[in-house]
Amino acid sequence: MSRIRTMYKNYLKKKMFNKILLFYSMVMVLLFISVSVLAYRYYEQRVVQEQMDASLQELDIVSINLNQQYERLYSTVQQIYTDAIIGDDLKYFLTHEYEDFLNWRLNQYAYSYRTERGNFDYQLRLLLKDEASIANVVLYSTDQDFFYVFNRETQHFYYHPKLSAGHQDWFQRLRSAPWQYMGSEPLFEGKMADEPTPYSYANVLKDPVTLKQYGAIMFELNTDRIKGLLRDRPGGKDSWIMLMTGEGQVIFDSQGKYDNTVYPYWGKMNLPEDWVDLEERSKVQLLNIGNTGMVVASIIPESQIKQSLQAIRFSLIGIVILCIMVSIAVTFTVIRRYSKKIHRLVLYMRRWQEGDLSKRIQMEGEDELQQISQRFNHMCDRLEAYIETVYVSEIKQKNAQLVALQAQINPHFLYNTLESIRMKAISLGARDVGQMIYILATMFRHLIKKQTHVTLAEEIELCGMYLALVQYRYEDKLHVETHIENAAAGSMVVKLLVQPIIENYIVHGFRTNDDDNRISITAEEENGVIRIRVKDNGKGISAERLLELQHELHKGDEAAETSDQSLGLKNVHDRIRLNYGSDYGLYLNSVEGEGCEVTISIPVTREETG
Repeated sequence: MSRIRTMYKNYLKKKMFNKILLFYSMVMVLLFISVSVLAYRYYEQRVVQEQMDASLQELDIVSINLNQQYERLYSTVQQIYTDAIIGDDLKYFLTHEYEDFLNWRLNQYAYSYRTERGNFDYQLRLLLKDEASIANVVLYSTDQDFFYVFNRETQHFYYHPKLSAGHQDWFQRLRSAPWQYMGSEPLFEGKMADEPTPYSYANVLKDPVTLKQYGAIMFELNTDRIKGLLRDRPGGKDSWIMLMTGEGQVIFDSQGKYDNTVYPYWGKMNLPEDWVDLEERSKVQLLNIGNTGMVVASIIPESQIKQSLQAIRFSLIGIVILCIMVSIAVTFTVIRRYSKKIHRLVLYMRRWQEGDLSKRIQMEGEDELQQISQRFNHMCDRLEAYIETVYVSEIKQKNAQLVALQAQINPHFLYNTLESIRMKAISLGARDVGQMIYILATMFRHLIKKQTHVTLAEEIELCGMYLALVQYRYEDKLHVETHIENAAAGSMVVKLLVQPIIENYIVHGFRTNDDDNRISITAEEENGVIRIRVKDNGKGISAERLLELQHELHKGDEAAETSDQSLGLKNVHDRIRLNYGSDYGLYLNSVEGEGCEVTISIPVTREETG
């Protein structure tokens, strides 16, 4: 366990590409295994289906052959009844002594046009010649109680024989079932058996006029033709075909295991299942042979199917292993290439972390890593420029602080001095001058406060004091209107946000010779945004100058030269952008000779409490 933990720490924990390679390898292994299993299942079903189709074809061939055999035997029996000469010849043979039969046949030759073709034995020998599956023809006489057995080579009479134990009721059985299972036991004792005849076809012989039974004809059959049919088939040697009776007696077994026995798994073969448990799991197909009562069965053992699939199984295993190795090798090569690029990025980042910003990444290709390297190079360029800018700004800020410190005079001294001047003016009767000095002192006290943000109400109050000074200077020439919504009055704003705009109007737009100068200051809150409007009826701005001012406000070039008229506006606009973002700012609208309107847009900001 500790070894696995060590390998994880050394090769996986901090190795992203090793994790990717391991994960990809696992996915590919699972994928190829899944595909191979599906392919194997497909070929397995295909092989099973092909073998079942081949076996069914063999069953059809055996069935067709047995049906044809049945038709020929049945036609032979029917010929005995339809051909009176043959029928009479066979009937006389089975109902009389053999010497009497020979005399009768000679008389028939002498007194009629009868030929050898009318003899029953001639017709039966022709059948033996044409039908190789007939081993013996057996004629039985009920009146004389003898068996006449003949085949292609011999013929024998058996008088009053003793029936075998398994065939005591053979004559009664054939009345209802012409097809008989004979097995390995002969029909009667003493019967010569040149070859095995496991089954037979028999028929009771009756007088066509009186319907009296006078004997029986039996065709003892061998299985040579079935063996030949299966041997001639391309897949016959691999098929297990059995011919059985309806009770499971095996007439023919292509493998020779159960000949002339009852098949022990006959009951299971009729179960409606896909796989049947016989000697082993097997596929079973059954086919009934017409009206014979016999069944031909095809058995495909599972071991035979697996043996057929062995080559496919080994091929799939080899292909899967090869594909896995190739995919892992290709993936390793590609990942190793990108790993080197990532390692290079990490190396340069460490150098930048140590403070060396002079290094630049050179990355080939046009992929995401190359774009990342470009972005990092650009970031370093900007970072170096920013560091330089901040350094310069810090120097300037220190200089400004030094100047501010040098310029700081004790405020109490200034307040006391202004207060002395104001009291002197009042004592001399110049109350307006005294009030102006008071306003100036209040404004001065407000401006030197250190906070950079005040409420909008405080900013408007400062603007009111400034306008009051202007009204003292230009008596009855300036009218001021102020309307601030309560919702907006408490919002925090940058100090000196509105006053420079008013001062810009007084300096550049105020008409000193007219008595109807007006300026209005309004502020309202809408959807989280405060809009402050400063509108006057002053000189206004020409269209060309208005375009220049708008361009200077929004071009964002702080280093560009700015005119005195737009300096205050530019300063306010830049401070708004710095404090609240580029979505807010100052917007200017004017018509020459009609006045000017300045709109300030800032977000609502409340003073933090607690």
